[in-house]
Amino acid sequence: MAWGLKSATAASLSTYLREALGPQSVNYTNRASTVDVLVGSSTTAAAPTSTGTGAAVFSATTVQEIGVDEADVIKSDGTSVFSLDAPSSNTISRTVLRRQRLIANAADAAMLPVDSLSIPFSVDVRGSGLYLDADRQQLVAVAEGSGVSGVYDTWFSPTTWSQGVTEVALINASNTTQMQLRRILRISAQLIGSRRVGGTLYLVMRSYPQIPGLDPAWPVAKVSSNQALVDSLTTTQVLPTLAVDGGTAMPLVDAASCYTQDNNAIKSADIVTLMAIDLTAASHSHSARCFTGGTEAFYMSEQSLYLATTHTAYTYSGTTPVYAAQTSTDIHKFSLNGQTISYRGSGNVLGHLGFDQNRKSFRMGEHLGALRVITQTASTWRGWVMPVATTVSTTPVSTTPSVTTTASVESPAHLSILQESGSNLALVGELPNAARPAPLGKAGEQLYASRFVGSRGYLVTYRLTDPLYVLDLSLPSDPKVVGELQVDGYSDYLFPLTDTLLLGVGKDASSDGSAGDGRFAWYQGVKLSVIDLTDPANPKEAARRIIGRRGTDATVLHDHHGIALQIVGNKVRIGLPVSLYDTAPSSSTSSTGAASDYFQFTRTELQKFEIDVSAKTITTSIALSSGQSGWRDISADRALLWNNQVHYYQNGNWRSGGW
Repeated sequence: MAWGLKSATAASLSTYLREALGPQSVNYTNRASTVDVLVGSSTTAAAPTSTGTGAAVFSATTVQEIGVDEADVIKSDGTSVFSLDAPSSNTISRTVLRRQRLIANAADAAMLPVDSLSIPFSVDVRGSGLYLDADRQQLVAVAEGSGVSGVYDTWFSPTTWSQGVTEVALINASNTTQMQLRRILRISAQLIGSRRVGGTLYLVMRSYPQIPGLDPAWPVAKVSSNQALVDSLTTTQVLPTLAVDGGTAMPLVDAASCYTQDNNAIKSADIVTLMAIDLTAASHSHSARCFTGGTEAFYMSEQSLYLATTHTAYTYSGTTPVYAAQTSTDIHKFSLNGQTISYRGSGNVLGHLGFDQNRKSFRMGEHLGALRVITQTASTWRGWVMPVATTVSTTPVSTTPSVTTTASVESPAHLSILQESGSNLALVGELPNAARPAPLGKAGEQLYASRFVGSRGYLVTYRLTDPLYVLDLSLPSDPKVVGELQVDGYSDYLFPLTDTLLLGVGKDASSDGSAGDGRFAWYQGVKLSVIDLTDPANPKEAARRIIGRRGTDATVLHDHHGIALQIVGNKVRIGLPVSLYDTAPSSSTSSTGAASDYFQFTRTELQKFEIDVSAKTITTSIALSSGQSGWRDISADRALLWNNQVHYYQNGNWRSGGW
């Protein structure tokens, strides 16, 4: 299998790394920067849940898969609210864990402060998210190295990652008046992402060998000294380490638990480490696996972890990837069972996972052992791009990453379905194919939202209108498009509300006959779209709401945790932090009345909506103001809906009110 991982030994791993760090490494380390980087949580909300009649009903962290928790800056159990805050308004560092109590009959809906804990993170990290392990009355705070704070710009500056770190703090919250630190871990690898399943925390991290004295540019004058350093390299020098409670750093993973990825387009010395931490143990307990070579995206179900890497080399236009016309993506599968992480096999699919890191996890979804993957075939992101004709195969890929040519199809999106076959992830079904040649999307469209829910798949492509495709994936060997809906604008994210009701959040669009923003239309305000899937063959937009005018933005369009969903009876309430642009342009030159006019910033607020799932309607409630004047960054804004209360988090500041 040309793209699979190979079990390593200390000798084979050393040999691989010596080659990857040798003179050829300049082809990798000197490549331009890009925004194409795997960062923390890149997923969307599973259907919101209710705790039942008579119990407190509250919104939880939106996640891609039910049962797979994701880190966020706020967490709640319906009684207390925990937030990871900066120690002051003058710093971006989040090192303070704050606990507040929800009060049922509070006149102003304000929460009652209980206690706070200053987490002793090192000065070179910043807190990035929390997990609430309610069963064990503890919290987990995750911090990542601040030295790689510009990860969107440094993915292909691998030496930047040579000093990356990750810290994890376990906090006991069983005492109702004062939280206590249990232990703190420091790992010499940079956090890419994390998830929690029950009592196990999973981390995906990246590191790059740091060899003192090695000049990565390999100038002629240093070839001899560089080679001597590389030749003397051992795995203990370069594999990541772990220190518990400030103790001596010990190996995190050994060479025998690692794999090499020998057939990357460019051999790299990157080390990707998977770590499982037992949150139930009285003392620290973990397992780890690693493999060489990069990974750009990961998706996790309750049973499996998938890591994806673009197989062919790509270049950049500014900071945006430009993919090869016939690129493909390698996918590696690891099964999960508590601390047991087992490599199951690898496969390859046509296309790449797109240009937006926040959407990449949603390009994948597992159901009954089958992995469904939506990839994109356009090589560049220029608004609208005429995709090149791509070839598809109706037979599974077996021992080569090349895709067999059986038909020529112009399709902006490509669906692949993989299943385990020996040590291979075999291609068992795809769209388009020779029997079903209709493209997924129309010429010139780009892939936006995608979502897999059970035996169905949904994807949104966009140029002038928003075609939503409904896919029947119940038979992996014969996937099919069963419905299509076209509406103005597009959806960035899709949230399943019920089995037959979908919420799309994106932007409205208006056409004036010109090229517009590059997609033959001009973006307008933020759009909420309620999609009725009662008849999958005839999906309908049952209701919509537009927030603000051109320029309006919402946190959820950049971070899927930036939306709150709460079920109250047969209604779903929505809390949505927005930066509202609704003030007409002030000058005559910028106010033409055209669809291209940008409006002026008006205010930041928490917009509130209620969807009646029976009537399939959406109503607007009075927004909750931010309490802060002027424009500000809303990327970390969050909402918590609890009973009939609304709580608006703004990077450590809370504002509360009634629904």
